[in-house]
Amino acid sequence: MLNLFQHLLIETLKQVQGDEQNRTMKKHFPFFLLLLTAFFSCGQKSTKTSPAPAPAIQYTGGKTYTISCDANKSNTYTLYLPTNYDTTKTFPVIYFFDPHGKASLPIENYKSLSDSLGIIFVGSNATKNGMQWAEASTAANQLFADTKQKLKINGQQIFTCGFSGGARIASNLALQNNNIAAVISCSAGLPPQPSQLRTDLIFVGIAGKEDMNLTEIYDAGQALKNSELKHLINYFDGPHEWPPLETMSEAIQFCLTPYATINETAIDKKIIETEKQQKQFYSEAFVKNDFNWWKNEFKNLEQKIAKTIGDEKFMNIRLKNFLSLVAFSYSNSALNNHRLPEADKFLSIYKLVDPDNAEHAYLPTKYFMMMNNSAEAEKALNEAAALGFSDAERLRAETVFITLQNSEGYKKITGQ
Repeated sequence: MLNLFQHLLIETLKQVQGDEQNRTMKKHFPFFLLLLTAFFSCGQKSTKTSPAPAPAIQYTGGKTYTISCDANKSNTYTLYLPTNYDTTKTFPVIYFFDPHGKASLPIENYKSLSDSLGIIFVGSNATKNGMQWAEASTAANQLFADTKQKLKINGQQIFTCGFSGGARIASNLALQNNNIAAVISCSAGLPPQPSQLRTDLIFVGIAGKEDMNLTEIYDAGQALKNSELKHLINYFDGPHEWPPLETMSEAIQFCLTPYATINETAIDKKIIETEKQQKQFYSEAFVKNDFNWWKNEFKNLEQKIAKTIGDEKFMNIRLKNFLSLVAFSYSNSALNNHRLPEADKFLSIYKLVDPDNAEHAYLPTKYFMMMNNSAEAEKALNEAAALGFSDAERLRAETVFITLQNSEGYKKITGQ
């Protein structure tokens, strides 16, 4: 189709052709029109078809990949395929959710199980602690859609697995998605309303015997004891961390064959009740009592750990780890709300109860910057780096730390 400019030119030429005083133009009009046609043709957009899209990537078993979701390139995930992966078949899949978005951690820990059990492992790099639920669920659903398109997944054997805050994501996704057949929840219990869980869902709860969240897993077992929901509650000797290989193997096998008999370690109910009461007491004492009281109380707790054995010893270790968690929460909240005198007290308690935790040095960095004491802030950040703090993304997001960019600690954490 001719555009308006071409149409006007041709109409003008017609007028010239009809003018008796321009016979020369008339004589040469056909040739002139041919040139114009060629000129217009060159000005038209090409009608050639776009080149065919590149063929889909062929993923190979026994290898680890980092992949971006087509719907959101910033949403990445780590993929490990079992060595027997074959595009002519479908395979079960486990989606891992780490509380810090470090997908490679569980996948590297457990990839031998992917090979031996023939399961696809996928880990989210986008979901982590501190996200709003709407943001986390959107990222997870993009992940589900992307892997469904690119991989050969058995739609009847889709499992989620998470640790701590990641476990809460994994469990809550099961409430939204009827395609999820099983959840492995490590160091975090059921959602607030466990009655919402589908009766056809398989639930596995795991916690270390030194884990401050063990009581959540215990409560999950009690809540499900008389339910139709197939479930396994398991404990291992260890702290608040991803379970060891053997424990995870039992969990995955139970998801694959939920009627399998796997022994469940019992925990004394009286121990659990005592622990809950002591946690409540400590939570209230953080606000009521001063640092000197905490020095004496913590000394008494460490003596109990040294003297007790068995379940009672594990309980006291869990209480010590609980104090670290509560100290972090109170310190972080006080800083975020600019309650600096409270933050000073909470941070002192935090360092007392968990001196090897890098967070007890990182948070004071923010405190000292808010107090306009950059010299002490730099010392605190250097200490955090020495203790292993490595969350460069979080550090860069703290605008209050801009003046510390040339410090040794800042450079070490950000890899400069």
